Amino acid sequence: MKSRDRGGKVPLPRHPGIAALVARGPLWGEVPQEGRRTMADVLILMTKAKTLGLLDGRRHASGFWAEEFVVPYERFLNEGHTVDIATIGGRAPTPDQGSLTALSVCKTRPEGSPDNDEANIAHYEQVIGSLAALRAPLNVSDITRERLAGYAGVYISGGHGAMEDMPHDAAMTRVVRWILDLEKPLAVVCHGHSALLPLRDSEGRWPLEGYEMTAFSHDEEKVTDMAGKLPFVLQVELERLGAKYEKAKVIWDSHVVADRNLITGQNPYSSTALAEAFVKRLAG
Repeated sequence: MKSRDRGGKVPLPRHPGIAALVARGPLWGEVPQEGRRTMADVLILMTKAKTLGLLDGRRHASGFWAEEFVVPYERFLNEGHTVDIATIGGRAPTPDQGSLTALSVCKTRPEGSPDNDEANIAHYEQVIGSLAALRAPLNVSDITRERLAGYAGVYISGGHGAMEDMPHDAAMTRVVRWILDLEKPLAVVCHGHSALLPLRDSEGRWPLEGYEMTAFSHDEEKVTDMAGKLPFVLQVELERLGAKYEKAKVIWDSHVVADRNLITGQNPYSSTALAEAFVKRLAG
């Protein structure tokens, strides 16, 4: 796991073992109210898709991946940021049930890593079920360039559902394009990179060509139950567009890459390190 930012490499912390923090409450621990700093807002963009269309014609139950939302969300709050959530059409996002099932979650972390899955899942369910902002998110199409300029940074959460709606919505593409134009810090994890695919500059080129980044790998995709049936393979598409893609040496391990204002995480297990890199960037 590493972060690269033009001038060199910056080490990032390993995944801390979330369940140890869950036992104390929020994933990143309580911050006393008097100790909180007043910080700018963070915008989280999420998929609204409940299913993903596969090449065999089936609709696969999908949505956002719980860890990829809850871990960064709580990290942002505990740093003192306020958080807005937006989806296409302002539709309430749906968690992928696989991300709330121990049998699935255990397969999305590296072999030999701590098994805190049951405690983590219970916490994800509690947060997701109690959060009013998830039931009534902002509509991406209502976000103006001026409003976007008021955010300190933007985080695009992942999940296979992102492949269904994010690359195909003009409002989502417009907002992401504005993020780049405004030079806002942008963090993206796993399949959230789907929102980056339709971007083009005034000359028809992909504006992230040549950027170093990571995302859900083809190797990881090949061991899912949708292997060979996805509408596209994210790593392949990013490389085709000109990304300098890299991944962890060990499948499912945490891996984060920073290049200019773009900070990317490979998979669910990268959520902790990605959130940490993002809040450090926001702090300047």
